[in-house]
Amino acid sequence: MTRALRSVSLITTLLLFLGAFTFALAQTADPFVAQITASDRDSFAGDISGDGRLVVIESNGNIATENPDNADGNREIFLFDYAQRRIFQITRTRSTLKPPPTPTPSPTPRPGDPSTIDIEVSNNKPVISNDGRFIAFSSNAPTPASFDGSDAANRAALAADGNQEIFLYQIPALPNADLTSGTDVPLVDLASGTFTSVTNTPASRTPQPGSANVAPFAAFDNRDVAVNDNASIVAFVSTRNLATVNGGTNTDANPEIFVFNRNTGAFAQATNTQGRFVFNENVSLSGDGSVMAFISSGNIPETSGGTGNNADGNVEIYLANFNGTTVTSMRQVTRTAAANSNASVNILSPGNRLSRNGSFLAFESTANLGSDNAIQATTTSFLYNVSANTFTQVGPRPTSGGDVLRFPTFTGDNSTLVFASALNFRADGSAPTSSTDGLNPGTGPNDRRVQIFSTPIASPNNFTRLTNTPTSTNATSFGTAALQPFPTNTLRRIAFSLARTELGGGNADNSTEAFYLLTPPTTSDTPASANAISYLTGATRRDVVATNPTAPAVSSLAPGMLAFARSSQSLAPSERNAESASERRRFPLPVELNGVSVSINSAAAGLRFVSPGEIRFVVPPGLAATTGTNTYPIVINNNGAVIRSTIQITPAQPDIFTLGDGTGNRASVMNQMMMPEPFNVTVVNAAGETVPTVLSILLTGVRNVQASQVTVRIGTTDITGAAIQFVGPTETPGTDQINVQLPASLAGAGDAPIIVNVTISSQTFSSRPVETAPRISIN
Repeated sequence: MTRALRSVSLITTLLLFLGAFTFALAQTADPFVAQITASDRDSFAGDISGDGRLVVIESNGNIATENPDNADGNREIFLFDYAQRRIFQITRTRSTLKPPPTPTPSPTPRPGDPSTIDIEVSNNKPVISNDGRFIAFSSNAPTPASFDGSDAANRAALAADGNQEIFLYQIPALPNADLTSGTDVPLVDLASGTFTSVTNTPASRTPQPGSANVAPFAAFDNRDVAVNDNASIVAFVSTRNLATVNGGTNTDANPEIFVFNRNTGAFAQATNTQGRFVFNENVSLSGDGSVMAFISSGNIPETSGGTGNNADGNVEIYLANFNGTTVTSMRQVTRTAAANSNASVNILSPGNRLSRNGSFLAFESTANLGSDNAIQATTTSFLYNVSANTFTQVGPRPTSGGDVLRFPTFTGDNSTLVFASALNFRADGSAPTSSTDGLNPGTGPNDRRVQIFSTPIASPNNFTRLTNTPTSTNATSFGTAALQPFPTNTLRRIAFSLARTELGGGNADNSTEAFYLLTPPTTSDTPASANAISYLTGATRRDVVATNPTAPAVSSLAPGMLAFARSSQSLAPSERNAESASERRRFPLPVELNGVSVSINSAAAGLRFVSPGEIRFVVPPGLAATTGTNTYPIVINNNGAVIRSTIQITPAQPDIFTLGDGTGNRASVMNQMMMPEPFNVTVVNAAGETVPTVLSILLTGVRNVQASQVTVRIGTTDITGAAIQFVGPTETPGTDQINVQLPASLAGAGDAPIIVNVTISSQTFSSRPVETAPRISIN
């Protein structure tokens, strides 16, 4: 049922961000995209604080980095802190499950499978206040901080009254943080805040269990919440009878707009519509809460008098004011007539469609608003000036094939409109005459690529493309794609979600994940040059030379690999190390460090160290390998100064760490008894048994490699097959580990070189050749 409510915000397309950002006046931007969540279940970004520090997320995944507690796959609310690089689980709830069937079904249902749920408990559609102090959401758990639906008393309570209610969560106070610095901040447990129940209403319907083909049902009687800057004003939709202010009541259980004043505890009913199938939805608030917008099929009288101008029941957009106690100045923004009763002319999507100052409204419509109001075959975006009562069309309509929902919204500084589209626009917002021209060119009629665009409110047909997605593998998938951006107070930081997409951060299972888009400003730009930057592998500093490398140089880097970038141009204002590095963190490393960011094919790289002459970074682990002589663009943004270069990426590029500073010849290898060299080919284990020695090799450049693809050569002995017991990442970003069992034939090998070879699709990638390979000693 919640998936139906969310249908307009589901992300169902294949996207990949890349780009070429030039100067501030250019029409494309350099995306630095970092993946926030990583789970085999869906995660949806719901909103972002004005400063970009906090992103609130709705997820069925066990995604918290601190005290994770969602292995049951319940829909919970999470909070990502960009400064702490941690995800906190805010709600901790459990659905009421059916008794286990007999016999046990095969395969065993996955936790959260609808067929196992008797009464679903869920937490939905969170938003966050601009000041980052409050989250608002709906839940049918009476105590979302901790609720177990399997408890007998809780089960009975849900069965009697299990509808969704509105809650506020007060986030613990956070010290100020410079997000560009990458500096570690003190740990603040963001899950230790306080919940407040806003509504407590009887359910319109009792819950219904799920089945193999039917989702469980719980009444969403109170839903789709919006808040002002500090959440002192809370607006939402309710079918319940919550207020009698201004003589309004809701005895007919229509979905109406209500407003709650947190300071006074009082409700105001904004709409009071009658008739079957009448609804009021998708409310937005201005920053101070004095202006609201919503969409309605009701015939709502305007404050200036009259009986309303929507007798045909078309879906129209309305504005009203709120003075803290009373809703005033109700007026109808659009006045349109549907071509047929099944068509919606105006679209005010869920989310914030009002500018923070309440002066502008953004939405979509098939009508020629501001002109003859004639209904067209397709929609486009409109910018409505509240005080002037004027409409400005933003971009052309599609002439064929339709478009995605654009979700037009505003930056918090009231300067910029941000929206999504699969169309191709010129920089002046018009449609190009050639499919290969414009900001979103394609190679054919089916090459429809969904992008995020921005345009200044002052000149709303001056377009900038913020992303550059590739052609979808499904030529028609754009038709159901929905890319909803959540900008901060500026264009610099935007949160969004994306399904079935690898953006470079590691999403091999194609789940819907939450992402963070960083677009730092540009003050200067050095064009791409083969000599602008030199790259080295991160363990033994092998030169990366794209064309005809001579050993020990290599031609490429690999996903998840530690690497060095060096340049005679300034790469950073001063030296700074990342103060923490852990795969348990999100992100494992900062993607901004001392004002420096690095992207490869638009995927943000984790930064270990920056200095004027050198950057140590980790290649994004989900990047696909380049083919032939193709390269990926690398963008280094040093506090606005951009340097460009290119790099080849191959599936693997093993590089074994050595003891010391990486220039020594002793390999970083230990046996599993944690003993250093020299090694014996057997050891006595804890049970007193003599068993073959297993060595752990620390290296980089084999992040996505399978054990069957690895050969370890010690001296002249190749070790393969089952003797390669493990290949995978360590907890340290950019550092991998191979566990290899020594054969008895290596006894007495003495001081020998160690080489790792990885063979993928008949191509072999090797660590240093025997002449310069690190060495180990075997008795």
